[in-house]
This record gives sequence, structure tokens and C-alpha cells, in this order.
Amino acid sequence: MNTFKQNLLWVSLTAVALTGCGSSSDDHDDNHDEHDHESSILVSQNGTTTLSLLEEGELEALDDAAAGNGASLVLSETGAYAAVLAGSTVNFVHGLHEEEHEEEGHEEEEHEEAHVLDFSLTGSQVISTNGHFAVLNAGTTSFVPFDGLETATEAEEDTSGLSLAETYPALMIDEDHNLVMAFDGTEALIYEGVTEKANVACANPSSHAQGHEVVVVSCDEGAVAWVIEEGESGHTFEVETYTDTELDGTASNYVWRAQGEVIVGFEPNTSNYAVVELNETSGELELVKSSDTGVFEFSDAICDIQLDSQATDILAISAGGEFVALNHEAEELQSITLDESAETTCGDFVLASAAKAAVVVDNAAQMVFEIDVDDVESNPNGYHVHGREALTVNDIESMVIFHEVETEGHEAH
Repeated sequence: MNTFKQNLLWVSLTAVALTGCGSSSDDHDDNHDEHDHESSILVSQNGTTTLSLLEEGELEALDDAAAGNGASLVLSETGAYAAVLAGSTVNFVHGLHEEEHEEEGHEEEEHEEAHVLDFSLTGSQVISTNGHFAVLNAGTTSFVPFDGLETATEAEEDTSGLSLAETYPALMIDEDHNLVMAFDGTEALIYEGVTEKANVACANPSSHAQGHEVVVVSCDEGAVAWVIEEGESGHTFEVETYTDTELDGTASNYVWRAQGEVIVGFEPNTSNYAVVELNETSGELELVKSSDTGVFEFSDAICDIQLDSQATDILAISAGGEFVALNHEAEELQSITLDESAETTCGDFVLASAAKAAVVVDNAAQMVFEIDVDDVESNPNGYHVHGREALTVNDIESMVIFHEVETEGHEAH
């Protein structure tokens, strides 16, 4: 195991705060082996070298705290794991806290809380891609499946057989067919095994989002959108490039997020954003952008956008402290002014999302805001501030919410 002194802050919130005010974590039936997963928040800091629990603004140091200021955190698509990049080391944290409720008369069993796993990798970049963390190191990507992290001792899959020097982590497109997308600094190339199947110009990739059949990547050429589908005689590949003409602002600067079939991108420190979605009937990509009629217009610069993991609502925080929830057509669901915030810039805010919930940290005001939906069934758009807490720190850098992500049975508004 690499020695890892990581700058992390573990923030523990009650499950009810992140699953809706109308729900209760105390309602259990008498079924055997019923499991509840509490939602918790992991953040990195710029000024400490401890791993701590934060409750009501107070820090409680955990064992095995470690160093490396301003770590980048990447949540797995399952919500159970986070990859932590500090310097050239990537560590992995298992974050779901599971409680097991037995039949009446038996005590509840509390399973192990969040912990850093023994397995780690050397790398310069890490992403989450189709059931894997992808870690780029010295031009080669290693793939680590989420379901093997607890027992992993090495990365069992990598792209060393492609014989190219990668500049961005490769994407796992279809593991069953060994289909990956790799980036050599000038092109995005799709390989099946070691056989090149398709390529497109994509110099200096900087951000990506990956849906079930759609991948969008920011490159010097603009935002390159791939539709990748499996046909009877193999995969088909269609490409569309969104330039500054198709997107508002500078297309190559867009940062992209994905959840399910919804992909959203934004140009940081501007009011420009776009939603890309595949029309399942026509098979065509549909684009909604910030200058379109009828969509929400941000009055301040967008600091960050995340996607709700349950209904794929688009959740944003803008400079000045406005939290905005949109549907996937960029229509407003809710706007909330976090009026406890001081005069702020985007550098003060950190945003993370969960299932019909979000958390906003305002470092300038030293406040954390817990935002959720009161009653999902009767009032699905009713985001509100569930709780406000004063923080004892003002240097939170990155944040993810560990929570159980349901991938089926939910539809976007």
C-alpha cells in the first residue's frame, strides 16, 4: 500500500436529511436482513491533514487520517465509493454505512463505517466510467471495477496493449466487448480489444460525460458528442461536434456531467450551459442551451452543476448564492437564495448531489446548506433548505455524497 496522508473531512449527516423530510429512517418492518444505507458526505480541505467527522460544525478526527492538501474526489456511479487523488496517489474510500435490521427481539447490527481501502494506484487523473474507476498514469489507463475494490490488490485491466500515449483517462464503453475510448492528445479513438474501430479529432481533452449510449468530450475542436450503439453486426458510431456556433460561449471550455441519459455541460464563471440528450424514438441527439426560449437564465455566473441521481434533475449553484433546480429541458423547478451567504465568488462554493438532495458549502460564510425535497410523491419539485449549519472551517475544496444510487425504476421529469 502506498503511504497516504490524505486531507479529508468526513461529514456525517442523518439519512432523513438527504432522503426527504417526509421520510423516516425509523420505520422498519419485521423482514429478515433488511438493510438501510445512511447518506454521508466526504470532502477534501486545503488547510489540514486530518480525516474527520463533522457534526453540527464540530470536527472529530478519525483513525488513519492522512496528508495532501486539496484532494480531488470522484464518486462512483453506484454512490458507494470515492476515488481520492492527491499528488500522484489515488486512494479509494468505501463510504456507505450499512445498518442491518433483524426481526423483533434481535439487536441491530451496525456494519463498518467509511474507510480508506488498502488498495491504491499511482496516477495523474482519475474518472468514473461505466462501473469502473479509470486511473491515468504515464500514458496508460488502468481500470478498477467498483465491485472488486474491497479485495483488489492490482488493476486487472489496462490499455497498455493499445500502444499509444494517452493524455486523458480512457473510457470503458462496453466491458463485454472490450470496447474503450482512448485519447492520444489529438484524437479520440475507439478500440475493440486492440483493433481501432473509429476515431475523430479531439485535441487536448479536458472534461467528459458518459451516458448509456452517449459520450460528450470537451476538446480544442469544441464539444465532441458520440452516439455509440450495439447493432446486429457490431457497434455503430455517430459523431457530432458542437462548436462555438452551436453552444453559447466557448465550447472547448465546457465542463460536463452525466446521470442516466441526461448530460449537462456548463462554461465555468459564465451563465452558459447546455443539455444533451438522446431521443430514444428518433435516435438523434437533442440540444437545449441557455439562450433558447423558455429555458432558465442565470443572472450570475454558474459555479457548478451536478445531477440528482434519482430523477436526473439538474442542480446548480451560482455566484451570489442562488441554488437552482431544473428539469432535463432546462425548465425551472425551484430557485433558492441562500441568504446567509456573504458576497461570494465561485471560488467560495462547493456543491454535491444525491437522490433528490444536494449539499452546498459556502466557505466565505462558513456555512453548509442541506437541500432536499419535502415529499417526493406529492411535491416532486419542492426543493427547500432542510438544514443550515455553521462550519468551523473555511477551506473545503471538493465534496461527494455517499448514497445508494438506484439505476432503475425512476424517470426524469
